[in-house]
Amino acid sequence: MADADFSMKEPVKTEIPNQEGGGGSPEKKRESEDVIFLILAYLGILALIPFFVAKDNDYVRWHAKQGLVLIAFEIVLWIVLMIIGFIPILNIIFAFLGLFIWLGILVLHIFCIVKALKGERWVVPVLGKYADKF
Repeated sequence: MADADFSMKEPVKTEIPNQEGGGGSPEKKRESEDVIFLILAYLGILALIPFFVAKDNDYVRWHAKQGLVLIAFEIVLWIVLMIIGFIPILNIIFAFLGLFIWLGILVLHIFCIVKALKGERWVVPVLGKYADKF
């Protein structure tokens, strides 16, 4: 068996891009306050905080509006499912489906938070058009 040569003849060069001079990633760095507001924008009624506090930041307000429309839809959906819950046969069906509905909404919230933190304006399908109206 031959012995392996583990000695390094030349040093390995690793280049770190200059992030101060604009040579870093193309994404705009977010301030820590913006990050908190973007997360709050999709956490239910807490979307009111960035909506009213970050009045000078259009990007944060846009996501807060999306979050408010999403929570309004969830409240209406919850009321509809409560009414359906009083009908005996539909109660059994929607009790099972309701779990998947709320799990899907949770995934939607997480997806929206990730998109917001990446700097993207992803419009929530069907509901997003209502956010632009206020």
